[in-house]
Amino acid sequence: MKKAILICCLTVLAATAAELKQPAFRMTETELLAVLKENTLNDKVTACQELGHKGTAACVPALAALLTDAAEPPLFHAAFFALQNIPGPEAEAALAAARASVKDEKRRAALDAALRIRKYPVTPGYAGATAVVTAFPPKTAIQKGDLATVPALVDAALGSGFESTLARRQLVGFPNDGVVEKLLALVDGPDSKRARLAVGVLGDRRVRALLPRFIALARTTKDAGLRAEVFKSFATLCDPEDLPQLLALLKEFPREDRLAGSIIRLATRAFEADDAKITVVKAEYGYFGPDAVMGPNGKPVARPAVDVMDMVCSLVEGGSRSIMSGNRLAGRGGFARDPAPGKVKELHLTYRIGDGPEVSTITTENGEVHLTGQRLPESVAKPLVAAAQTATGDEQAALLRILNTLDRRGSVPGVDAVLFRPIFNGRDLSGWSQQDGYFSVRDGVIVGESTAAHLCKPNHHLVYTAEELSDFELRAEFRLSKGSNSGIQLRCAAQFIGDNGYQADMNGGGNYVGFLYHPKQHLIGERGADVVIDAAGKKQVTRFADGKELQKLFRTEQWNDIRVKVEGRKITVWINGVRTTSVEDPRQEFFPAKGHIALQLHQGPPMTVEFRNLRLRR
Repeated sequence: MKKAILICCLTVLAATAAELKQPAFRMTETELLAVLKENTLNDKVTACQELGHKGTAACVPALAALLTDAAEPPLFHAAFFALQNIPGPEAEAALAAARASVKDEKRRAALDAALRIRKYPVTPGYAGATAVVTAFPPKTAIQKGDLATVPALVDAALGSGFESTLARRQLVGFPNDGVVEKLLALVDGPDSKRARLAVGVLGDRRVRALLPRFIALARTTKDAGLRAEVFKSFATLCDPEDLPQLLALLKEFPREDRLAGSIIRLATRAFEADDAKITVVKAEYGYFGPDAVMGPNGKPVARPAVDVMDMVCSLVEGGSRSIMSGNRLAGRGGFARDPAPGKVKELHLTYRIGDGPEVSTITTENGEVHLTGQRLPESVAKPLVAAAQTATGDEQAALLRILNTLDRRGSVPGVDAVLFRPIFNGRDLSGWSQQDGYFSVRDGVIVGESTAAHLCKPNHHLVYTAEELSDFELRAEFRLSKGSNSGIQLRCAAQFIGDNGYQADMNGGGNYVGFLYHPKQHLIGERGADVVIDAAGKKQVTRFADGKELQKLFRTEQWNDIRVKVEGRKITVWINGVRTTSVEDPRQEFFPAKGHIALQLHQGPPMTVEFRNLRLRR
């Protein structure tokens, strides 16, 4: 539990976003104490953290006042963390007094741990201590940068429990750079555990001058554990400018997950805010809980939520990038409206930044959602994409995993060129199967054609039989003659005649384009609507756009783009970059867990349907 408490504290401190007018590390003790009186919660937590480094007995009363059951958790933990590090009997007395007064069990345990850390030497025997740790260096000696304390800190860091975590942190922040040479001696020494610890600490200290030495060590060491620790250290040691060197290592060690993980973390740190145009896809506000709520007519209403697209779009178009979740969103005539009195409401919002992926978020009543996206800079994205385009085998697989992970966290320029692979070679129908020869290849295009001499009757399909698919994303271009009728079957059986399974529908007139069709349910996914079907087949429809307006996206007798994402029990369709519908169906008999992709040529009068640039991402 004590380890969990420490992790909680560190997480709170690390995640705190400073809102101070100047960096906290430049502020005096007096200025930091003023922050504790006036500023926001985030500022106060940051101030406590800094007082833990430079605070004296003068700041103890202000910090002690925060050690109560009523104090907000982040502030409580930040205050006891600071007092734990401030030298002198005053801080220890404040911790002891708080330990005697607080009633919360977890807070008492945290104060217990803080008091034990201040009492040295540590005697083995209490909960969390180990036989290895017989003495912990005095805090004052550590704060002065006494290099004589380093061996004991290393011993403690190799132990377990709270002391191990603390000792490692002390080594990372040790105020004497002479510790680097002592740690390097361990890296070159015979003890593998000490070498791995030293590598990790030096990586966290960001001693960047060691990068060439660590790269050479990774290539020469026969200790797989030490090599893995070196690769792990690159996550903090390296900057985006070091990416070419890491990619060169990945070519040599493509199966090293720690190296791939460090590249991901390095690139993640490089993401920048994407200030491109915001497109609001869906916005609902209200109560989404499972229990029924009584409506104004006295009848139970399962989900008293209202569509607030108009209000949210109005705010976004006015330049707002922050949306407050509240009754004002559901207001009418300038007055706020509560869609579920007495219930804690939520804002369910889906939006897209530029051409990036859709982002869905849930914000509770009176909370605020910031409409921000992330974009990987070209300087980082370009070498990753270029390496993936030329790599083969295990190296290519590792790079694709890296890019796939990064693309799910934000927009990665050029990533589609490598994450989407062609499933049509542009020359013939290799990997595809059909019956009766209605489909052929002309000038790099799959052509499905029904003529008076060779009339299609009944519906025929060209099936991608090279593989069965579960979750995937398909992108393609299609062009239809005016009287044609076609579609793309999703997770279907390898059936050449007659329809089965869900279909991204389309026709030459455009009135079916952007729908989802099922032969047993017909036009089940309405254009401009999200559809959720329960196990009994009952359909719930939520409209997010005008279907007739979406139809205008279709370009008659011209090439159009279609994107279909099949994930879990859900299908989503985009036409020419705009989302048109989605269907979520849990029923295995209607929507199997895996199947094929197929292109349809519908029965009827003579017609031509064309497809090109079919690409798949799994």
